[in-house]
Amino acid sequence: MRYGGLHILWWMSYCLFLIAATASISCAVPAGPSIRTGLWVTQKVSSDRAELDVFTNSIRANHQLAGVCLHIPWNQVEKEPGKLDFTALDNFVAALRGIGMKYQLCFKPGASTPAFVYAEGAQSFETRVMNPHRPNFGEAIAIPVPWDPIYQRNFSRVIAQLGERYGNDPLCVSVVLTCANSLSAEMHLPKTREDLAKWKALGNYEEKLLDVYKKYTDVWAKAFPRQEISLHLSKVLDLPPQFCERVIEYGLGKYPDRFSIQNCQLTGRREDTGMMTYDLVQKYRDRAHHGFQSLASLANGGERMGSIELAVLNVVHAEGEYWELWHGDGLSVETSAAVARAWEEGRRLGYDAYKKKLMSEGEYRARDEDHYRAKGTDRGNPAQTLIK
Repeated sequence: MRYGGLHILWWMSYCLFLIAATASISCAVPAGPSIRTGLWVTQKVSSDRAELDVFTNSIRANHQLAGVCLHIPWNQVEKEPGKLDFTALDNFVAALRGIGMKYQLCFKPGASTPAFVYAEGAQSFETRVMNPHRPNFGEAIAIPVPWDPIYQRNFSRVIAQLGERYGNDPLCVSVVLTCANSLSAEMHLPKTREDLAKWKALGNYEEKLLDVYKKYTDVWAKAFPRQEISLHLSKVLDLPPQFCERVIEYGLGKYPDRFSIQNCQLTGRREDTGMMTYDLVQKYRDRAHHGFQSLASLANGGERMGSIELAVLNVVHAEGEYWELWHGDGLSVETSAAVARAWEEGRRLGYDAYKKKLMSEGEYRARDEDHYRAKGTDRGNPAQTLIK
């Protein structure tokens, strides 16, 4: 009996081990195939017909592109409550349908929140544009406090309407998880000393923001049940990287097949290892769909972005599934082709061999060889400190 009991305990322990091992393996690999692959291009939706024609002709001529990221400011679509005008977006989507091109919807609140939301009583957070690379640098702006119920009621409503209109389109394969934003679709919020003091006066913003991200992960997922839900990573206020990890874990826990994380600070100036958002991609690359967006333009030998080859090294190192090019780079057949050639070579050789090749050709730069400094900064990593 004693032997039999020990045998049963051993067998139960072994079965539990197998279950745990199987679970760990299933969690280590994305549950589905890559949703987005290849080169994508960013495009702001415009009501200018001439701009639409240029865009359509450029996309049709560029066979390197796999898809288009359509950026839509909320206040462009809805100027009065409940009166949504999707004409400009419909025109761009129609053009992509005519080409058979996949697209992502990036619907932006933050500073693009319509004025009527505040008129209805939503709490605003007033600040200034601190990104020296933006044309409105220094200007006063307002964004909604992300957990304000009036803002959330209006934003949730418009997301649902977007889903009704585009959620069944097989070419619409992705949406960006926006909810607590400032000027971009990234997780950035104003964080000067004055800004942080105002956030602290609003209470426990870490837990409140976490609740916001959990809520809108579900709101976007419900409105777009077939699409990728893409979180654009960045440092949030003065919170540690673990805050982003908590958001990622929630998304992966509920939508493992289609939750995606994106680094929007890809550079070709040096290896990006050591940058918070890049390291998060590396940490979760075996569990989460993931990709990159260039920090700046590759055209004209842009110092801020760096070289195509080193950018490729960073993408290959993190096994990126897709790469979003800036508007001008993506519409340029020449630039897109150069990126595609380098990326194909990098993938074929692999990280170590491609790095050795760049070193032998004098194309590699270590972190201490990157002397670029963003406008208005004199220390630190500009890609990390930049406020978008």
